[in-house]
Amino acid sequence: MRQDVTQVTPVPPDPAGVAAIIQARLSELAGSGLRAVSLSLDFGPAWGSAQAGELEAWVDRRTRSLAFVRARLLASDGRMIAVGSGVFSLPAA
Repeated sequence: MRQDVTQVTPVPPDPAGVAAIIQARLSELAGSGLRAVSLSLDFGPAWGSAQAGELEAWVDRRTRSLAFVRARLLASDGRMIAVGSGVFSLPAA
């Protein structure tokens, strides 16, 4: 199950800002009511030099209680700024 979504976004000058953009998009795709169980973020060669990027995000897989999502932020020349992934779960009853 793959849902591609692309949006152009300014790249914040600090790592925390990039992490916030990616985490917010991952959470949005995971769905309402799901909570992060695991989040991972890696920076690429365009980090620090790109002013804007294209944020692509998709759902890799979804079960009844888990969502596995990924996102990547690419510079206009295709170089990776950052890539993130997450596992989200329904809260315990």
